[in-house]
Amino acid sequence: MIRITSLVLITTVLLMGCQTLSERKQADSLEEILRSYHAMIRWGSVEQARGFLDPKQAKESVDATPGDLRVTHYEVVQGPTMVGSTQAVQTAFIQYVFEDSQIVREVMDRQTWEYDTASERWFLVSPPPVFK
Repeated sequence: MIRITSLVLITTVLLMGCQTLSERKQADSLEEILRSYHAMIRWGSVEQARGFLDPKQAKESVDATPGDLRVTHYEVVQGPTMVGSTQAVQTAFIQYVFEDSQIVREVMDRQTWEYDTASERWFLVSPPPVFK
């Protein structure tokens, strides 16, 4: 009886360890994807940032960003915050100018990210920021 109890206890501890490693990998993946997205937006590669969109969302998103856009500031003001086990939200404040007008504009980018367990990748499921 003691052997069975010990075996069940050891198995439970090992399974808890595996779950923790899986969750840690998912969290690390989220941090990495958010850093990459931030860099793409911040350094003006807004069109390339659309590659972070969920493939279904990307087909619907056809807004073109003017080529004279320059992002001057990108600041995460909230998040990332987990909402459930496979969804995270983050809000970023973005300042930008269009080279021809030199008027500073602002937009709040409310991002919703979902983790696809099949591809083990995070995708942006909210619309990308609109620069107008």
